Amino acid sequence: MLVAALDTATLTLSCALVDLDPAGGPPRVRCERTEHAVSKPAPGRTGGHGARLPSALTDLLVAEGLTLPDVEGYAIGIGPGSFTGLRIGLATWKGLAYANRRPIAGASSLAALALGAVPAAPEGALLVPLLDAKKGEVYAGFYRVSRGAVEPVAPDAALAPGALLDRVAALPGGAGALAFGEGLAAFAPALEGRLARLAGAPVAPPAAAIAALAAPALLTRPYDAQALFALEPHYVRASEAELKFPHGLGPGAQRP
Repeated sequence: MLVAALDTATLTLSCALVDLDPAGGPPRVRCERTEHAVSKPAPGRTGGHGARLPSALTDLLVAEGLTLPDVEGYAIGIGPGSFTGLRIGLATWKGLAYANRRPIAGASSLAALALGAVPAAPEGALLVPLLDAKKGEVYAGFYRVSRGAVEPVAPDAALAPGALLDRVAALPGGAGALAFGEGLAAFAPALEGRLARLAGAPVAPPAAAIAALAAPALLTRPYDAQALFALEPHYVRASEAELKFPHGLGPGAQRP
């Protein structure tokens, strides 16, 4: 099953074409592309995912001599991460899946970051993938390495550095936890020396890991429009709009 996988949870766009084995064998990456978006592009130029995403997939298809109808499924990272990045990636992949009547499945971007770190981590290690959540917090995942895969040991969360250290210390094996990802670099002064860094781990979620995590759903579910429409980002914390308008009311609207 040929799957187009994508993650846009961070400024790094990761896109890959992956073959999934219906018999349960390991996924095979045909080709992949990673681009780092520019948060503040030069005047007159666009640097976000919206400008780069269409060509990222098209270039991979052309390189493999394929076209969009050859894609049999779509795998998408649903966060947590950049609210705008997640919306752009999910809307694009849902549109392609809908237009071509292909199944689509989402996977945690933090789980994908953890899975991408498995080759660098020992069996049984507690992995703490971190992404920059801004506003003095990190998005943190907590996963155990198990036979070449990862198993969640606590829910993904948005935490200040001090709260993160407390959460890790309370988990079994927390003393030997291994941290990595862009969030570790963003909060280095507060976390370096308090959490061990896993060398060789990815900084952003790899699309190939998104495909591997989404494989069970994609291989067993046919195209389902209702499931497609129901797929939403996993933000972990409320957006600015939700905080400002908790009842879904815009400016000037009257509560019933």
